[in-house]
Amino acid sequence: MRSIKYSLVKIPYQRSFFHTTSIRLQNTVNSNSDNAIPNNHITPLELYNQRVAENKLRDDPYQRKIITSLSKLHEKLTSYTPPKVITPSISDLTPKIGIAKIFSSFLGKTSIKNNSPSSLLVDEQTLLTVSNEVRGIYLYGDVGCGKTMLMDLFYDTIPENLPKKRLHFHQFMQNLHKRSHQLKMQHNNNNNNNNNNNNNTTKSGGGGRQHNDIDVIPLLASEIAQTSTILCFDEFQVTDVADAMLLRRLMMLLLSPQFGVILFATSNRAPDDLYLNGIQRVSFIPCIKLIKRQCHVIYLNSPTDYRKIPKPISSVYYFPKPGLKWDSKINKNNCIKHIESWYEYFNANNVKSDERLKNYKVEVWGRQLNVPICSPHYVAQFTFHELCGTPMAAGDYLALAQSFQSFIITDIPYLSIDVRDQVRRFITFLDAIYDNHGRIAVTSANSFKDLFVEPENIEKDNYYELHQKKKEQIETDPSSEEEEEEEEDEEDDELVIKHGFDKSIARKAKMFVNDEERFAFARALSRLSQMSTTEWIDQVRDV
Repeated sequence: MRSIKYSLVKIPYQRSFFHTTSIRLQNTVNSNSDNAIPNNHITPLELYNQRVAENKLRDDPYQRKIITSLSKLHEKLTSYTPPKVITPSISDLTPKIGIAKIFSSFLGKTSIKNNSPSSLLVDEQTLLTVSNEVRGIYLYGDVGCGKTMLMDLFYDTIPENLPKKRLHFHQFMQNLHKRSHQLKMQHNNNNNNNNNNNNNTTKSGGGGRQHNDIDVIPLLASEIAQTSTILCFDEFQVTDVADAMLLRRLMMLLLSPQFGVILFATSNRAPDDLYLNGIQRVSFIPCIKLIKRQCHVIYLNSPTDYRKIPKPISSVYYFPKPGLKWDSKINKNNCIKHIESWYEYFNANNVKSDERLKNYKVEVWGRQLNVPICSPHYVAQFTFHELCGTPMAAGDYLALAQSFQSFIITDIPYLSIDVRDQVRRFITFLDAIYDNHGRIAVTSANSFKDLFVEPENIEKDNYYELHQKKKEQIETDPSSEEEEEEEEDEEDDELVIKHGFDKSIARKAKMFVNDEERFAFARALSRLSQMSTTEWIDQVRDV
């Protein structure tokens, strides 16, 4: 393995990664903070016992065993002193030009200044053989086994002298890309100003070059380490080659003894399964090795799916009863009543409850997203087409999720592989809502478990109705469709056996070829079940 070194040089303090990207931690943490005991007065096990005694948690022997490991880490943190992290200047991170730049990139070196008296060298091979003073935790297991609850339990008991951050990993990556863009633009603007003040240099060709590809990762790492000694990630996963390469280099710095960041991550996948079959995965393997060395890897093997315990609210998702046409007057009236009742419920605490704004704007990275109907910041209402029928990115849905407590989504049609992009957007939207503990109510052509069908089964001119023959077959013999599918090759074994999804959910996921997309789809259907419970609806978050 080639040796990569990073150089960090002192400069005056700059605004941090988390401050600049305005992460709203209160939107991402659901950890019973109302009754929180001072962090330095209780251990994770003591807090767990307290919540079990208060009937807030169910005593689970598997979880209790894991909490023992959490308490050991907590004990080490009480005496942990993080290193003082120095900050590199942007000028020190500018890549070389021409041949020097090519060789620097080939050798994997970034901004090396060995002649600097304050330089701090971090060697990749060293990181894979030298552990941090305190090792973190990588907790993985099936959907609904309580991983997030355990992380929140740990987060609530972190000694208060240690700065901490807890957020969903997808949100972290979004903020990482945003901050990276800001730093590059800042550097580009500085270059333009310098060029304007030095026309002679510009004319000679030496100062007119703009380095938009400035290596900002060491600066990002220093900003994060200065504000977050303990970094907690929920739903750790890697699906994109750009994220994989960025994450590898960032983690090499953050988890080094010089930066001293302690990672606590939850995931549905074991470390060795991260970014499986991904492009250039061999380049990501050092990051996997690093995580395994710098964290205690723990498999949470609880047989209980806690998402299936609460009693569902039958009316949060409305769809017509069998035999009732979508376009019928009765169904239209039912949809209106459903939408109005949930809008009023979601908007109950709004002092301006009678005010409903149309075409409200939410700003995202200098652009404006249109919200057709809303009562800021309580509830927003979209049709499915308005939400998923136009190009929207994960950052757009994240901005919406952080701007409103609740959402009304109307007119969800039958969905198939023919509208795969819309399905992907809907999944991304649901992930953003779930991660920010938002609430949703919908009107749809059918229940979510029956909403995803083969294209040929949908009426050509009415996406809210199935072909009559297919509808009669399902209504008279619901098991016929399942028996027909069971005769096919079982490609859903991993989703069922390894991740614990229902077979019906795994079958629906077959519309996606990519493993990560199939998993995301199955997870979304599982989350929809949890989001329909009284516990979820009652635990409204602040915006």
